[in-house]
Amino acid sequence: MELQENTPLNLPLFKLDDNLAERDIEQPDLTLEVILDANLLANLCQNPAPEQSVSIPLEGYQISNIEQQVAEILSQGHQAQLLLNHGPVLSAVLSCESQTVFVSPPMEMMPTFDLGLDDEEDA
Repeated sequence: MELQENTPLNLPLFKLDDNLAERDIEQPDLTLEVILDANLLANLCQNPAPEQSVSIPLEGYQISNIEQQVAEILSQGHQAQLLLNHGPVLSAVLSCESQTVFVSPPMEMMPTFDLGLDDEEDA
């Protein structure tokens, strides 16, 4: 997964319930989008120790592609966070005021960054 400043990170979210394991990954309940700013990128560069995780609260995010039955749940309010586990493995959690929780599938990531070194031409 390539992470670049000022680009969107889109993660599919699924309702956390007993049917989660049988869900089709191509049909999420909604999508979480967050713009990767410098602070968020710095947090994502961590690799927690085994048995540890880092929670990154999200202040600015968008939700889209909302399934009709989910819209009412979301109207009561929600908050999102990214979870970074050892690996690093990234996932997202959206917690609703109604106690409903949506989660993204965990994604193994090895962040790569464009430092702009290829942009320089040798003269």
